[in-house]
Parts: sequence; structure tokens; C-alpha cells
Amino acid sequence: MQRGMLSREAPPTTLAGGYKVGDKVYFVGGRHTFPSGNRLEYGKQGEVTGGATGDEKDTHVAVQFPGNKGLVNCPLTELSRTKPK
Repeated sequence: MQRGMLSREAPPTTLAGGYKVGDKVYFVGGRHTFPSGNRLEYGKQGEVTGGATGDEKDTHVAVQFPGNKGLVNCPLTELSRTKPK
């Protein structure tokens, strides 16, 4: 669920990949700029804000990166719990 959405159900405590809301993560994929202006850069730290929705709910989590206007659904394969070299 993304920020600002309401639900009568409590959000899950554990998200895809075992992540939890508030976890600090590092992006380890390739650089990408979205039409919205949001950017992903290798090694940039972000914070997990919730689970992805739809077809991506089991393979992505929503992450807020500093400088981005909104959340980015990131694939689990492009996130790390430890800072990359």
C-alpha cells in the first residue's frame, strides 16, 4: 500500500523478501530516471515504505529515496541490506 491510501485491513508486518516498513536499503541496480523525475542510482540508500501492489507484490517493495518526489517499486533483486562497495 502506498502512502496516503486507506484500508480497513492492517498492513502486513513483513513484506516481500522479508523486508519491513522502515528498513534501510541500498539500490544495487542500474541508473534509471523515470518520466516523473524520480531517479535510481547505484548505492543510493532509501527506506522501505510498504509493499508493491498488483503483479509486483511478491517481487518488489516500495522505497522512498532522498530527492525523489514519490515512491519507487523496486525489484528485490536490485536491493541490498548492506551498503555496496
